[in-house]
Amino acid sequence: MLRNYLKVAIRSIFRNKLTSFINIAGLALSMVCCLLIYLYVKDEIGYDRYNKNADNIYRVTRNFLSQDGSVSLHLGHVAPPFGPLLKNDFSQMEEVARVLQYNPLLSLEENGERKLSFNESNTYIADPHIMKIFSFEMVDGNSNISLERPFTMILSDKMAEKYYGTTSIQGKHLKADNQYDFEITGVFKSFPEQSHWHPDFLISFSTLFDENMYGRKNLETNWGNNSFATYILANDQFDAQAIEAQFPAFLDRHMGANAAKDNYPLPSTWTTLFLQPLTKIHLHSHLDSEVEANGNINTVYMMSVIGLFIMLIACFNFINLSTARATIRSKEVGLRKVVGAFKKQLVIQYLSESVVIALFAMVIALSLTPLGLQWLNDFTTKSLHLNLFNNALNLVTIIAFTVLVGILAGLYPSLIISGFKPALILKGQQGSKSKGGIRKILVIAQFSISIVLIIATFITFQQLDYLNKRDLGYSKDQIITLPYFGDDLKNRYDAFYNEMIRNGTVKNASRSSIIPTGRLLDSQGSMVQKGDTMTATDIVIKDVRIDSEFFDTYQIPIVNGRNFSTEIKSDDSLSFVINEAAVRMIGWTNEEAIGKMFQNGNVKGQVIGVVKDFHFESLHEKIIPIVFHMEPNYRRMSVRVDGADFQGGIQQLEKVWHEFLPERPFEYKFLSDRYKELYDNEQKQRQLFVIFSGLAIFIASLGLFVLATFNTLQRTKEIGIRKVMGASITSILQLLTKEIVYMILIANVIAWPIAWYLTSQWLDGFAYRIDSNVVVYLLAAVMGILIGLITVGSQTLKAAMTNPASTLRNQ
Repeated sequence: MLRNYLKVAIRSIFRNKLTSFINIAGLALSMVCCLLIYLYVKDEIGYDRYNKNADNIYRVTRNFLSQDGSVSLHLGHVAPPFGPLLKNDFSQMEEVARVLQYNPLLSLEENGERKLSFNESNTYIADPHIMKIFSFEMVDGNSNISLERPFTMILSDKMAEKYYGTTSIQGKHLKADNQYDFEITGVFKSFPEQSHWHPDFLISFSTLFDENMYGRKNLETNWGNNSFATYILANDQFDAQAIEAQFPAFLDRHMGANAAKDNYPLPSTWTTLFLQPLTKIHLHSHLDSEVEANGNINTVYMMSVIGLFIMLIACFNFINLSTARATIRSKEVGLRKVVGAFKKQLVIQYLSESVVIALFAMVIALSLTPLGLQWLNDFTTKSLHLNLFNNALNLVTIIAFTVLVGILAGLYPSLIISGFKPALILKGQQGSKSKGGIRKILVIAQFSISIVLIIATFITFQQLDYLNKRDLGYSKDQIITLPYFGDDLKNRYDAFYNEMIRNGTVKNASRSSIIPTGRLLDSQGSMVQKGDTMTATDIVIKDVRIDSEFFDTYQIPIVNGRNFSTEIKSDDSLSFVINEAAVRMIGWTNEEAIGKMFQNGNVKGQVIGVVKDFHFESLHEKIIPIVFHMEPNYRRMSVRVDGADFQGGIQQLEKVWHEFLPERPFEYKFLSDRYKELYDNEQKQRQLFVIFSGLAIFIASLGLFVLATFNTLQRTKEIGIRKVMGASITSILQLLTKEIVYMILIANVIAWPIAWYLTSQWLDGFAYRIDSNVVVYLLAAVMGILIGLITVGSQTLKAAMTNPASTLRNQ
């Protein structure tokens, strides 16, 4: 029986080539999308699952509260004393490990000669317990003892090959920053891509006990340096919420003595600790400091919903075309029922046709998926691949998904067709009371989805254009950014600077603790002059260290007072420049601020200037109060190059760099590229909307084209009679297309509020955003109508221009 069903199904597919082609093409395209999205989502939700104890690993995070109780900062890193104290106070924590990122210049030397030298950003100083928390696979060495001794390190197999060309390197040495010698005690297998951090080098934590590195006392008492990622391996009885409830008392117990001594409020009133599950970090954590850039659960949701929409549109096509063809197949149904076929048998027959079509579509989809994967891997910077025969789960999932799509797409048409009454059919009547209401609803649903995607595409284009064109308050073009090595330059920076700008291709250069496009994390606590007294502010003022050339390099205007000057000795320690946002929130005017006493942390000085507000961070964030000062502890350097001779400026900079810093690789980045990276997620969303809205429209149009063909064929006699009675081609075109226009207008009415809600939610993620514009919605409506008219136009025009004699001859 099953064999007979399949044989009839295949015959039916080849007998109705146009309809079958449209159904298979639409389903195949949608299945490619679903396969790609499935691979992406599966990869994203699988992050950090490679660790055998993944469900029992947590990261400690810390936030800071403003005086009004709002969160001013939430960090994925905490201060170094917390790790040992947590392990001591909470028995449910089996292991606790601290990790500090370290960006050294690592060098391989042989016989006193430097062979290789690289800046390595994925270098971490880690407690030895990290080997018990995460699943390390050692290629060489013993994980239990490899990080025990100070000034020892282990490295990934990838780095071992990079430096030595082999992984058997125990006992060899690497030099860090030209002064620290590290013995290699092991090699571990590189972490998989699905990890929220990817260490290339791990240095023993005991190395930090050295006073030149950090110092044991600092590790035990420094509560302000929140730079240490702290991970916990918990036992099976661990209750994260119950432990978090004890953290306020824990903070007061260990930090409260210092607070009482300095007459500060209890720590639990202004800072809090949290436990974050390891498996939630990649998709759910977007804190003010992260080890690496994370993914976004909203992107996973968005891609999943878009994949569902595309699949629904293809299924709606199938349903529409199957029910439209019902009248053609009505005699077949009538004869089958007359000779004894039951409704159940007819349902199975038509479902088998639907499943066979879905299987054909999946075969085509699987052949197209490798092409789509190339794009997806470029788009996501992943290395996704589809293993059907090496992964039984993937194969079973795809087959089950295909059968499910076939059943869902074919269920309604099979019930409609199998329900025809043979007595009416054989009398020449339709056999069903259906007037196409379901088909209209499905067309409206298809175009509603398409219009939502069109509007979302327009909105993302407008917002990104706004981000690129908005005045940032500083000049980001022609600026190169580099790391600043203060220890190497020391007293030679002035000579270094003068040599850079000597030939005019380099216009200016400055040093700072952070550069625009970075996150403002540091704050020291501020006091301001109110009358004759100094009063603590109830606002958070972020702290940025700069030199006297910073504002000139970035072309940021001073609106009141003056800039820092190297000619005035007190400027390097007793002077401050604040931005307009700080002035406003303190309660001064720009003029009043000049000359006021201001205390930042423990340093008390005078406000000498007010700088115009500028967007230091991305436009996701509001402009916040900032204090600038000249404490010489810089990390970054910014260089403005002559726009007329940009390449010459880079060459001049490189030449001077190698002259003054011969042992440091010349690695730079354009500030404009850093700015674009701030909106990388939005750029990707725009691409997704463009691609998927185009696919949605194309698939919907395929179905609309065939539907228009069937509708036109059914009205051939009516059109002929109307033409005989004197109807014009224009009036017949209006007759045949007005229904499509009405359906698309209804689709717009449904789509507009949905699109408005979704895009408003997305735009709310920006502190500075465009306003919703009715023109976008009208444009989407016009596009939808034009697409519908173009799709059905060829069939309706052909029908309208046909000679009525040829259509009525056979009636």
